[in-house]
Amino acid sequence: MKYSSTQTDNGFHSKNVALLQSLLSIGTTTACYFIALYLGHVKLWPPPMISDCGVHPPEKFLFSIGLVCAAFLMFLFIWIVESAGKIYSSRKTAWLLGVPSSIGLMVLAVCNCEDYSVLHDIGTAIYFVCFALWCLAGSFKELNLTREKTTKWVRIRQVLCIVNVIFGLLMGFFLLKGYDNTTWQVATCEWIAVFAVEFYLATFYWDLGDEYIVKQVKEY
Repeated sequence: MKYSSTQTDNGFHSKNVALLQSLLSIGTTTACYFIALYLGHVKLWPPPMISDCGVHPPEKFLFSIGLVCAAFLMFLFIWIVESAGKIYSSRKTAWLLGVPSSIGLMVLAVCNCEDYSVLHDIGTAIYFVCFALWCLAGSFKELNLTREKTTKWVRIRQVLCIVNVIFGLLMGFFLLKGYDNTTWQVATCEWIAVFAVEFYLATFYWDLGDEYIVKQVKEY
């Protein structure tokens, strides 16, 4: 719901959910990478898959906790901003694509790629495919739902969406061609696609501004 910037008692700005989700995801994956690298669990080159940075203790605990929290924030963001009718995609798209992507992120975070490889791969596939389609729908197909003029943030999201789709498809292409997860081509594509997704979400921090808040309402 839209409010003036002064009406924030018993509430918080919706934009903060998007920024916190993005920072938590980027911070978690980056921290796990450096911890795993320092402890010798991954190599500097070729770069590891993101999931390989969450296999061994202690980084696997941070990986699971951080990304599960990020998945919850992604669900909260989609529910608050999209399903509440902010601007960028229909409620149907939000629930059919946005929510499954957050569930996929939670599954891949909890089920690491060595102990529960099948569940991890399913969660990863759901996360990548559903989120890419959600970004495409919100950035291009359903852009006419917006009640405001196209802003620079819409254009930036369109670019990030294309980057995500290109490198996601390249990663799938390399895997289909027989490249395994230890090759730099596959890992590099994954890192770029994931960071494009997170920066995509972060743009809503500036796009939403101070006009939209989540507010607690007491019923009498």
